[in-house]
Amino acid sequence: MAEKKTKKRRKVKKEKPMKEEEKPKEFEIKLSLPSTNFVVIAILFFAVGFLVSDAMDINIIGGMPTGNVVNPAVTTTTLSSTTTTLSSKQLNVIVLNDKRCPECVKVMPSLLAQLKTLFPGMNVKELDYSSDEGKGLYDTLGLKYLPAILFDDSVKDSANYNSIQRYLERKGDYLSLRIGANFDPTAEICDNGIDDNGDGKVDCDDPTCRNNWVCMPKLDKPTVELFVMSYCPFGTQMEKGILPVVELLGDKIDFKVKFCSYAMHGKKELDEQILQYCIQRDFNDKYLSYLRCFLKEGKTDECITEVGIDKEKLGSCIQQVDREYKITENYNDKSTWLNGRFPTFDIYKEENEKYGITGSPGLVINGVVARVGRDPASLLNAICLGFKEKPEECNENLSSTTPKPGFGFSGSVNPDSSAASGRC
Repeated sequence: MAEKKTKKRRKVKKEKPMKEEEKPKEFEIKLSLPSTNFVVIAILFFAVGFLVSDAMDINIIGGMPTGNVVNPAVTTTTLSSTTTTLSSKQLNVIVLNDKRCPECVKVMPSLLAQLKTLFPGMNVKELDYSSDEGKGLYDTLGLKYLPAILFDDSVKDSANYNSIQRYLERKGDYLSLRIGANFDPTAEICDNGIDDNGDGKVDCDDPTCRNNWVCMPKLDKPTVELFVMSYCPFGTQMEKGILPVVELLGDKIDFKVKFCSYAMHGKKELDEQILQYCIQRDFNDKYLSYLRCFLKEGKTDECITEVGIDKEKLGSCIQQVDREYKITENYNDKSTWLNGRFPTFDIYKEENEKYGITGSPGLVINGVVARVGRDPASLLNAICLGFKEKPEECNENLSSTTPKPGFGFSGSVNPDSSAASGRC
């Protein structure tokens, strides 16, 4: 018996090592913020069981991260607001940020909280670019983008140094953690009413702001295109947020709900999207009423009856559109599916490609992709930026509460949480 057990243990031990080609790939988390994109290396965060989740759109690419993270057996004591490591050398970190970038400021507490799970007791010093010390450090180290997370060399003595070593780069006396920050503190900020770069041109008058969405072309009647997947909980969240805005502005804007070029929620999503396309095309005056009803519980048939849509005419449109765009035909032919996983929906394929729509929701105002919160107040403000002359409706005080994802109008979410900015 004992001999058999020994053999069994040896067998397990031999099978444990992974072949190089079988090792899972590392993750990359792309965090899409209204005016800043961060790319955070997930080995840092998944290793401790966290996802970055503050006011960001999260797309996960690849497989599980490699490497082991040591659970730091460190004794700490808290004195006032400072945690001091007693068993090892103090780890010092400088965070250089810029208060003119609200998203940069907003994301930092979450990043630091997760870093502290790897490095308990680390001592953090926060500097702002506006201070002499902050700007001096920025210039001395030759930094370009903020925020910057700067470790001193004491990080090399930490138990989990190996977990982040490959994501550190030398900047003078510091090791800078590559987080993909892209806020340039020397560039013009396009919506703060200040000449930030000293060229005598403010905000959208500065040519460097030409591609910023807040400097979109102004129109007498703005166009608003909302791209969603009809059963995507974050798509329905955005629809609930924008409905009061569209109802308020009425025919002063040209509003359309359009659909992503692939579906992630099965055949029912394809069917619903053909149906909504037909309602907008043939019963446009009833569309918002239908959409409001659908967003309550997703009961398509009941909503068609409630709104009073001619079912025979609607059915005719559905059949014609389905044939024209080969929606059901392509659904039945998996060789046409995106990456072999998602059935295609080609009605708005050209618009998806034109604007680079890669998920639900996506908002386009006057032909420019806009990054904005999902509460009615934020959406009203964003759309009103598209008017040559803002109508009085733009002065209305709409709710600043972010609807919860999914169906139903009750409930809300923290605007700084991942639930307020997730995407399908």
